[in-house]
Amino acid sequence: MKKLFIAIVFILGLSTAHSQTTPTLGIHHKTPNLRAFVGGTIVVSPDVIIAKGTLVIKDGRVVAAGENVDIPDGATVTDMSGLVILPGFIDVYTDYGLPEVKETHRSRTPKYEADRQGGSAWNDAIHAEKQWVNAFKPDSAAALKLMEQGFTVAQSAQLDGIFQGESFVALLGEGLPNDLVLRSNAMAFGSFDKGQSQQEYPSSLMGSIALIRQAFLNAGWYVSAQRAYALNDQQTRPEFNSALEAIAAVTEKKQEMLFAPGDELSLLRAEKVGKEFGLQFLEIGSGHEYDLDADLASLSGRLVLPVDFPDVPEVGRTDQEIDYTLGDLRYWERAPSNPAVMSDKGLAFAFTSHGLKRNSEFLQHVREAVERGLSPTVALKALTTLPAKMLGLSDQIGTLESGKLANFIVADGNPLEKKSVIYATWIAGKEYRIADEDARLFSGKFTSDWPDTSGRISISVDGARVSGEYIGLGSAFRLQDTKVEYPTLHFAITADSVLPGGVYRFSAVLSGDTLSGYRDRPDGSREAWRAVRTGDDTTSDKAEDSSTNGDDSWVAEPLISHITYPDRAWGFDSLPQQEDVLITHATVWTVEAEGIVQDCDILVKDGKFAAVGHDLTAPAGVRVIDAQGKHITPGIIDEHSHIAISQDVNEGTHAVTSEVRIGDVVNPYDVDIYRQLAGGVTCAQILHGSANPIGGQNAVIKLRWGSSADQMKFDGAGRFIKFALGENVKQSNWGEQYTTRYPQSRMGVEAIIRDEFIAAREYAQKWEDYKKLSKKEKDRTIPPRRDLRLEAVSEVLRGDLSIVCHAYVQSEMLMLMRLADDFGIRVWSFIHVLEGYKIADELAAHGATATTFSDWWAYKFEVYDAIPYG
Repeated sequence: MKKLFIAIVFILGLSTAHSQTTPTLGIHHKTPNLRAFVGGTIVVSPDVIIAKGTLVIKDGRVVAAGENVDIPDGATVTDMSGLVILPGFIDVYTDYGLPEVKETHRSRTPKYEADRQGGSAWNDAIHAEKQWVNAFKPDSAAALKLMEQGFTVAQSAQLDGIFQGESFVALLGEGLPNDLVLRSNAMAFGSFDKGQSQQEYPSSLMGSIALIRQAFLNAGWYVSAQRAYALNDQQTRPEFNSALEAIAAVTEKKQEMLFAPGDELSLLRAEKVGKEFGLQFLEIGSGHEYDLDADLASLSGRLVLPVDFPDVPEVGRTDQEIDYTLGDLRYWERAPSNPAVMSDKGLAFAFTSHGLKRNSEFLQHVREAVERGLSPTVALKALTTLPAKMLGLSDQIGTLESGKLANFIVADGNPLEKKSVIYATWIAGKEYRIADEDARLFSGKFTSDWPDTSGRISISVDGARVSGEYIGLGSAFRLQDTKVEYPTLHFAITADSVLPGGVYRFSAVLSGDTLSGYRDRPDGSREAWRAVRTGDDTTSDKAEDSSTNGDDSWVAEPLISHITYPDRAWGFDSLPQQEDVLITHATVWTVEAEGIVQDCDILVKDGKFAAVGHDLTAPAGVRVIDAQGKHITPGIIDEHSHIAISQDVNEGTHAVTSEVRIGDVVNPYDVDIYRQLAGGVTCAQILHGSANPIGGQNAVIKLRWGSSADQMKFDGAGRFIKFALGENVKQSNWGEQYTTRYPQSRMGVEAIIRDEFIAAREYAQKWEDYKKLSKKEKDRTIPPRRDLRLEAVSEVLRGDLSIVCHAYVQSEMLMLMRLADDFGIRVWSFIHVLEGYKIADELAAHGATATTFSDWWAYKFEVYDAIPYG
């Protein structure tokens, strides 16, 4: 076995001690740094592999890599026979080198305003102005965990909030941040999760999406306002906002955004928001992307995939299986196949270690992905060239081409193969030893002597980890404090149970198949000791084959599960197809003037009723269903539903949240869709909750179980917005902490709705006035700021968005109708309307419809006057 030459290299220009501007204290470093590695397999790039090549590096960069490379005079030459050199890995999604996000418990007292400082945003979940490079402090322990898996470069930002700030890219080696940073302002990081913000808004996923939309619009306005003010300083100076300046770098396409949606449905939601603003995010996957099937075609084509595959479900004890759903089991089985599915669909991706409970599992999981069908070449690209391209650093990292940083891995084989061991990770020409390649020489079974008896030692080597046991004296003792300093092995055993005393420490030099050295007894005395190899050790192979995931022989077997639509319990093997059908001899409830028709036929063609009558004839190829003795009615339409909404039906934080849209958060996986279909419901209006005087916008869906969210939306359906009156919106029963949000009274509810209508009318007028300006005048005039909240309310005033209102008490319903009359609009529908019987004439005169309960009343104070006769 040839030894790797071990040296500590101080690199000029990339010194571990000083940046260029830091004065030298003491003697200047002149350590030679010209190296040549010969005879090994050189992986220049995933597509260029040289069986016996030479790699030359100088001053932390690659000079040459190839088959017939001249070795410069003065180079230190290292024989790499039997070893593999390949480009260092790159992780594009970490929080390396940054302070840990301190988890805070939400205060019981609601917080509505942000902690503003330094021109920050109005919302504490937005801190886009943060430049995380200014907080970067190299962390040797965290870096080592990444280097053990082959990583040499990481992109980092603090992963907290919706707009999280600007990332940086740094080498993982030792040294000053000044020397390690490759890009100081790389990408904007973002997510749908507001993180540790204590501010109430947003409290829902639809609120997060609305906040992002508004922030992008604000950033665009901010840029326009600054430009217009520069041309005409006679107008009101626009605010200074450092957060919007940073977000504008994204909207102006000067900076890319890396976005963490949270799950596969929100991945599609993020794509839509990006396309709405002409942006293409780089998105973090969830591992469930295989569920998206046809929707994968709508993705932009670039992902960052975690490999935090789930552990084997624990079902060994009685009743444990009830803790796992069918979806859980499918995810466990299919997660390692997700990268192969993405590759087969033509999506480019990089791997990240983010999400792993233990960094040490990263390569193990990538290997599992390869075993499940991912091309090793694609896997290597996902670790090297693709992340380098994503970071805009292909000219510096990702391959071992001339001029690039000398970031590489030394291993005894392809690291994507199961038994390969990484011995060293080199960063900018400096070696970081991960494991001693000669440690594996100690692997085996040995017979040793002991006073008055003999024993057996079994030693297992797994990368940097050396373990084993001593069997003798009638017992088995685990080897402790094992360490290899070739050619010497050190270990200790504690033998209290059979010998007096405590810890016995061993040290021995390996020569051929013999270990010889000494043993220190607990009393301090020393005696000679030797052991002779009697066979190869198989412990490491067994340990590797018996991973934490149990027997992995299942990996090579075909997958047990199959994708359904949706990929949950009760999903279809394939989506139902539209078909033409003739239903005969049914009792048909027409809900028309004809009433109930006996022995009636119905012909359905192209998804619509083609004919209803007697003795209809089925056209060729049309399926006939005999419905003798059965009744047919129109599908039930649920006008007021809260099913199929992801992550909260209420954005209950502000009194007015007209900017949020249920259509953004339709959840096609909700089992209530399946259950409602079983009850005859075919269509539902899904509404925002009743937490605000003016809430969010609706969505109307067809209950197409197994279809995507977009396929469920009813094309051409009316647009509605949820208003609410009464106890809920004035926070009557929210608890004693919720007494500060306006309004806190019923008359306050009227006042805030009227005020919002007036503000929306003025907002619309500003835009009308601005649109009348000439182009030259527009260039010199600060435009009105698009406000999604007021924009929605102005649509109400125009009649483009209709009001459906949660209400119980007749006085409040009268109030809203009169208020609407003042603005020339009408309330489309009152929901619940349990005192509506008192004002039926007034409701009819106004033109309002009503939806009410058939059998529910007297369950809270404001419905005490409800009666069944209503």
